[in-house]
Amino acid sequence: MDLFDPLFFHISPREAELMDPQERLFLQCVYETMEDAGYTRDALADSGTVGVYVGSMYQEYQLYGAQEQAHGRQIALPGLPASIANRVSYFCNFHGPSLTIDTMCSSSLTAIHLACQSLQSGESDVCFAGGVNVSIHPNKYLYLSQGQFISSRGRCESFGQGGEGYVPGEGVGAVLLKPLAKAVEDGDQIY
Repeated sequence: MDLFDPLFFHISPREAELMDPQERLFLQCVYETMEDAGYTRDALADSGTVGVYVGSMYQEYQLYGAQEQAHGRQIALPGLPASIANRVSYFCNFHGPSLTIDTMCSSSLTAIHLACQSLQSGESDVCFAGGVNVSIHPNKYLYLSQGQFISSRGRCESFGQGGEGYVPGEGVGAVLLKPLAKAVEDGDQIY
Protein backbone atom coordinates (compact mmCIF):
# COMPACT_ATOMS: atom_id res chain seq x y z
CA MET A 1 0.00 0.00 0.00
CA ASP A 2 2.90 2.34 0.68
CA LEU A 3 4.25 1.95 -2.89
CA PHE A 4 1.21 3.53 -4.57
CA ASP A 5 2.25 6.30 -6.99
CA PRO A 6 -0.63 8.79 -6.91
CA LEU A 7 0.78 11.10 -9.57
CA PHE A 8 0.93 8.24 -12.08
CA PHE A 9 -2.83 7.86 -11.62
CA HIS A 10 -3.42 11.65 -11.78
CA ILE A 11 -4.30 11.79 -8.08
CA SER A 12 -2.87 14.36 -5.70
CA PRO A 13 -0.84 12.96 -2.80
CA ARG A 14 -3.37 14.45 -0.37
CA GLU A 15 -6.32 12.80 -2.12
CA ALA A 16 -4.43 9.48 -2.23
CA GLU A 17 -3.83 9.70 1.51
CA LEU A 18 -7.59 9.95 2.08
CA MET A 19 -8.48 7.14 -0.35
CA ASP A 20 -9.31 3.75 1.09
CA PRO A 21 -6.22 1.55 0.61
CA GLN A 22 -8.47 -1.03 -1.05
CA GLU A 23 -9.33 1.53 -3.73
CA ARG A 24 -5.63 2.27 -4.31
CA LEU A 25 -4.70 -1.41 -4.47
CA PHE A 26 -7.46 -2.40 -6.87
CA LEU A 27 -6.68 0.51 -9.22
CA GLN A 28 -3.04 -0.53 -9.28
CA CYS A 29 -3.93 -4.21 -9.74
CA VAL A 30 -6.25 -3.53 -12.69
CA TYR A 31 -3.57 -1.42 -14.34
CA GLU A 32 -1.04 -4.25 -13.91
CA THR A 33 -3.59 -6.73 -15.30
CA MET A 34 -4.15 -4.49 -18.31
CA GLU A 35 -0.40 -4.23 -18.94
CA ASP A 36 0.03 -8.00 -18.58
CA ALA A 37 -2.69 -8.49 -21.20
CA GLY A 38 -0.84 -6.17 -23.58
CA TYR A 39 -3.37 -3.35 -23.52
CA THR A 40 -3.36 0.34 -22.69
CA ARG A 41 -6.29 2.12 -21.13
CA ASP A 42 -6.78 4.20 -24.28
CA ALA A 43 -6.81 1.12 -26.53
CA LEU A 44 -9.40 -0.60 -24.33
CA ALA A 45 -11.54 2.53 -23.92
CA ASP A 46 -11.62 2.92 -27.72
CA SER A 47 -12.33 -0.76 -28.41
CA GLY A 48 -15.84 -0.96 -26.99
CA THR A 49 -17.69 -1.12 -23.71
CA VAL A 50 -15.49 -2.06 -20.74
CA GLY A 51 -17.08 -3.19 -17.48
CA VAL A 52 -15.47 -3.17 -14.03
CA TYR A 53 -16.68 -5.56 -11.32
CA VAL A 54 -14.99 -5.82 -7.93
CA GLY A 55 -15.87 -7.73 -4.81
CA SER A 56 -15.11 -6.04 -1.50
CA MET A 57 -16.74 -6.78 1.83
CA TYR A 58 -15.07 -4.73 4.55
CA GLN A 59 -15.11 -0.94 4.31
CA GLU A 60 -13.39 0.12 7.50
CA TYR A 61 -10.93 2.83 6.50
CA GLN A 62 -13.42 5.54 7.46
CA LEU A 63 -13.29 4.27 11.06
CA TYR A 64 -9.87 5.90 11.32
CA GLY A 65 -11.50 9.21 10.39
CA ALA A 66 -14.11 8.70 13.11
CA GLN A 67 -11.36 8.01 15.64
CA GLU A 68 -9.58 11.22 14.63
CA GLN A 69 -12.82 13.18 15.00
CA ALA A 70 -13.34 11.70 18.47
CA HIS A 71 -9.97 13.22 19.38
CA GLY A 72 -10.96 16.65 18.03
CA ARG A 73 -9.11 16.39 14.69
CA GLN A 74 -11.44 17.03 11.78
CA ILE A 75 -10.73 14.53 9.03
CA ALA A 76 -13.25 12.79 6.81
CA LEU A 77 -12.30 9.55 5.08
CA PRO A 78 -14.88 8.68 2.42
CA GLY A 79 -14.69 4.86 2.38
CA LEU A 80 -17.42 4.51 -0.23
CA PRO A 81 -17.46 1.00 -1.72
CA ALA A 82 -18.64 2.20 -5.15
CA SER A 83 -15.45 4.24 -5.45
CA ILE A 84 -13.35 1.08 -5.80
CA ALA A 85 -14.85 0.18 -9.20
CA ASN A 86 -15.68 3.73 -10.23
CA ARG A 87 -12.11 4.98 -9.70
CA VAL A 88 -10.90 2.41 -12.25
CA SER A 89 -13.64 3.36 -14.73
CA TYR A 90 -12.91 7.06 -14.31
CA PHE A 91 -9.13 6.78 -14.62
CA CYS A 92 -9.33 4.50 -17.65
CA ASN A 93 -12.25 6.32 -19.31
CA PHE A 94 -14.34 3.15 -19.37
CA HIS A 95 -18.08 3.61 -19.92
CA GLY A 96 -19.48 0.19 -19.12
CA PRO A 97 -20.98 -1.17 -15.91
CA SER A 98 -18.95 -0.24 -12.84
CA LEU A 99 -19.96 -2.17 -9.74
CA THR A 100 -18.57 -2.92 -6.31
CA ILE A 101 -20.23 -6.05 -4.97
CA ASP A 102 -20.56 -7.13 -1.34
CA THR A 103 -21.91 -10.64 -0.87
CA MET A 104 -19.60 -11.36 2.07
CA CYS A 105 -17.24 -14.28 1.39
CA SER A 106 -18.46 -14.77 -2.19
CA SER A 107 -17.94 -11.15 -3.30
CA SER A 108 -15.06 -11.74 -5.72
CA LEU A 109 -16.61 -14.83 -7.28
CA THR A 110 -19.91 -12.97 -7.64
CA ALA A 111 -18.05 -10.11 -9.35
CA ILE A 112 -16.59 -12.58 -11.87
CA HIS A 113 -20.03 -14.17 -12.38
CA LEU A 114 -21.65 -10.78 -13.08
CA ALA A 115 -18.82 -9.82 -15.45
CA CYS A 116 -19.35 -13.07 -17.39
CA GLN A 117 -23.09 -12.36 -17.60
CA SER A 118 -22.32 -8.86 -18.91
CA LEU A 119 -20.11 -10.37 -21.63
CA GLN A 120 -22.65 -13.06 -22.54
CA SER A 121 -25.47 -10.54 -22.86
CA GLY A 122 -23.38 -8.18 -25.00
CA GLU A 123 -23.65 -5.43 -22.40
CA SER A 124 -19.83 -5.31 -22.27
CA ASP A 125 -17.14 -6.22 -24.79
CA VAL A 126 -14.43 -6.61 -22.15
CA CYS A 127 -14.58 -6.75 -18.34
CA PHE A 128 -12.21 -6.47 -15.46
CA ALA A 129 -13.32 -8.55 -12.51
CA GLY A 130 -11.74 -9.33 -9.19
CA GLY A 131 -11.67 -8.50 -5.56
CA VAL A 132 -9.85 -6.74 -2.78
CA ASN A 133 -9.80 -7.44 0.93
CA VAL A 134 -7.39 -5.63 3.22
CA SER A 135 -7.70 -5.78 7.00
CA ILE A 136 -6.63 -2.35 8.17
CA HIS A 137 -8.67 -1.88 11.32
CA PRO A 138 -9.14 -4.15 14.36
CA ASN A 139 -12.95 -3.79 14.14
CA LYS A 140 -13.10 -6.62 11.59
CA TYR A 141 -11.42 -9.05 13.94
CA LEU A 142 -13.51 -7.95 16.91
CA TYR A 143 -16.67 -8.58 14.89
CA LEU A 144 -15.49 -11.98 13.65
CA SER A 145 -14.35 -13.03 17.10
CA GLN A 146 -17.53 -11.93 18.87
CA GLY A 147 -19.63 -13.68 16.23
CA GLN A 148 -17.56 -16.85 16.64
CA PHE A 149 -16.76 -16.96 12.91
CA ILE A 150 -13.01 -17.58 13.30
CA SER A 151 -11.71 -21.13 13.47
CA SER A 152 -10.29 -22.03 16.86
CA ARG A 153 -7.91 -24.46 15.11
CA GLY A 154 -6.44 -21.86 12.76
CA ARG A 155 -7.55 -23.60 9.56
CA CYS A 156 -10.59 -23.65 7.29
CA GLU A 157 -12.71 -26.76 7.01
CA SER A 158 -15.67 -25.18 5.29
CA PHE A 159 -17.27 -28.39 4.08
CA GLY A 160 -15.44 -30.84 6.31
CA GLN A 161 -16.80 -32.76 9.23
CA GLY A 162 -16.07 -30.77 12.35
CA GLY A 163 -15.59 -27.50 10.46
CA GLU A 164 -16.22 -24.71 12.94
CA GLY A 165 -15.01 -21.46 11.44
CA TYR A 166 -12.74 -19.90 8.92
CA VAL A 167 -9.43 -18.04 8.80
CA PRO A 168 -9.63 -14.56 7.26
CA GLY A 169 -7.17 -13.63 4.54
CA GLU A 170 -6.12 -10.54 2.65
CA GLY A 171 -5.39 -9.93 -0.99
CA VAL A 172 -6.15 -8.22 -4.26
CA GLY A 173 -6.61 -9.72 -7.70
CA ALA A 174 -8.11 -8.93 -11.07
CA VAL A 175 -8.61 -10.68 -14.39
CA LEU A 176 -9.39 -9.29 -17.83
CA LEU A 177 -12.28 -11.20 -19.38
CA LYS A 178 -13.60 -11.27 -22.92
CA PRO A 179 -15.36 -13.88 -25.04
CA LEU A 180 -12.95 -16.64 -26.12
CA ALA A 181 -13.62 -16.22 -29.84
CA LYS A 182 -12.86 -12.50 -29.59
CA ALA A 183 -9.69 -13.13 -27.55
CA VAL A 184 -8.45 -15.62 -30.18
CA GLU A 185 -9.36 -13.21 -32.99
CA ASP A 186 -7.48 -10.39 -31.24
CA GLY A 187 -4.40 -12.57 -30.63
CA ASP A 188 -4.66 -12.15 -26.87
CA GLN A 189 -2.57 -14.20 -24.48
CA ILE A 190 -4.99 -16.66 -22.92
CA TYR A 191 -4.20 -18.17 -19.54
